[in-house]
Amino acid sequence: MSSNLPKLDLILDTITDGVLVVDRQGVVLYANQAAEILLARSSMVGQSLAIPVHPDKTTYQDINLIRPDGFAWAEMRSAPLDWDGQPGYVIALRDITERKHMELERQKFVSLADNSMEFISMCDMNFIPFYINQAGMRLIGLDNLEQCIRTPVQEFFFPEDQRFILDEFFPRVVSEGHADVEIRFRHFKTGAAIWMIYNAFFIKDSSGEPVGIATVSRDISARKQAEAALREADQHKDEFLAMLAHELRNPLTPISNAAHILDMLKLENPRLSWAKDIIKRQVTHLTHLVDDLLDVSRIARGKISLKKERLNLVDVIKPVLETARDLTQAKQQQLNVGLPEQPILLEGDSVRLSQVLLNLLDNASKYSLEGGQIEINVRQLEAEVEIQVRDNGTGIPAELLPTIFDLFQQGARTLDRAQGGLGIGLTLVKRLVELHGGQVSASSPGAGLGSTFSIRLPTLTEAAGAPDSETSASSPNAGTRVLVVDDDSDVRESTALLLEMNGYEVKMADSGENAVMLIDEFHPDVMLLDIGMPGENGYQVAQRIRQLPNGDDLLLIALSGYGGPEELARSHKAGFDHHLVKPLNFTALCNLLSEREI
Repeated sequence: MSSNLPKLDLILDTITDGVLVVDRQGVVLYANQAAEILLARSSMVGQSLAIPVHPDKTTYQDINLIRPDGFAWAEMRSAPLDWDGQPGYVIALRDITERKHMELERQKFVSLADNSMEFISMCDMNFIPFYINQAGMRLIGLDNLEQCIRTPVQEFFFPEDQRFILDEFFPRVVSEGHADVEIRFRHFKTGAAIWMIYNAFFIKDSSGEPVGIATVSRDISARKQAEAALREADQHKDEFLAMLAHELRNPLTPISNAAHILDMLKLENPRLSWAKDIIKRQVTHLTHLVDDLLDVSRIARGKISLKKERLNLVDVIKPVLETARDLTQAKQQQLNVGLPEQPILLEGDSVRLSQVLLNLLDNASKYSLEGGQIEINVRQLEAEVEIQVRDNGTGIPAELLPTIFDLFQQGARTLDRAQGGLGIGLTLVKRLVELHGGQVSASSPGAGLGSTFSIRLPTLTEAAGAPDSETSASSPNAGTRVLVVDDDSDVRESTALLLEMNGYEVKMADSGENAVMLIDEFHPDVMLLDIGMPGENGYQVAQRIRQLPNGDDLLLIALSGYGGPEELARSHKAGFDHHLVKPLNFTALCNLLSEREI
């Protein structure tokens, strides 16, 4: 044996497992280099070792090694051996210190996991699960760990989410070492979706290399159900607001029409003129309240869009001032205006900008006393325009200024609620200005000392292509035939009378069926058609009309209490040329009719 020892040394020194030969007393007769490294000893031959071996048979066991630098673990195999005629044992040692550390760490993790109510799991680097805690198995409807191990990891998730997990989430875990997502697990017995916050992260060895993936997930189904309930309640709220607006706008139309008719009658009795002016102001006020209420809901949901065009801000402001003068004159307030002579060009939505300015002027009038002073000044500041609305009214307390643009924010309310309002106008102003890329601010020296609201909007630098100022629509021609269709007799008759007084030839119908029958007899040029009628609604009637011979030649104008983006899109799809919202804006209607005549 000794003659072959050099060859044996050469062979055994090439392997990474430690190899020892000891006599029955544990004295080392041979040790390869790997054994000396594992045991942290040198020149081991002749040294005594306390290693447990069985005297008569081969044994396998894990042993703890005491080394000068601490403890180590080894997997040991031993067998009886005769070494040069001397009985002893051959011992093979494999370093399993790293594995033991991992097992201990895993055991700590498992011990914690088994006492947790959250879903906790571990899988290897190929995403094959090898552990799920009891709470996790109960949550997803699995009975034992064997079921978990046999199940591909993607099947733990709701079918619609499995592709995302495989193609996006797990690659992110591999590249970044961790990731989290809100995702649906599936219940293995019921198939129900279980919403979870799913956190995945690497399990690393002592050198920092990833050796597996652990996940800790929390059931958020209750939160998701609450969020869904809130969304549903929000939807119901929006539906209610839309219905409320419709129901309020319907009676406003004949009231507004009646006021216009009284206007055209040139009343000589001052008391009747006074009553007529009150009706017009209050209809306008209520219409603005309804519009603001719907708009603030749309803005909060991000469902409002601007119809931007190149425009002259001065042309936008002038009509607003005419409307505002009706408000200020009612309280004998003085409105001072400072407008530049040159055009101020910007990209904006003229309707929304008018709404912003009218809200600020209405606010100034509302919170100023009888005979108060209100100013609006506009000036160009390099690439911006500044619009200031100033009043000498009740002012804004210092504590209210930081939240003045918040929804439903108002100053102290008196019992008489003389100023009225819903506390949404300034919120609308801020959101609409920001949608135009601008800013709005408020300032006040204090209560009773007035307030100033300043708007800054980006302007266009090139004056080329400046829009022409709008001109008033020409008077309608007497030859234009208009068919008014509405099931509400007040709306129908007041609208028809107003059109007749403006020179139009008018007939009326109270249903879609009657309207279609009148087409052959009356040959209308224009049909003003209510949407919300019993039986066939306006959309259905419009579709029928477009299918008639020469039906495409008719100017179809929808009239409805609903005016959201969905309703406008539906009107267009049904074949309407225009969609007007109640109460009827008679000037807007006349403009549409004049465009047709041109």
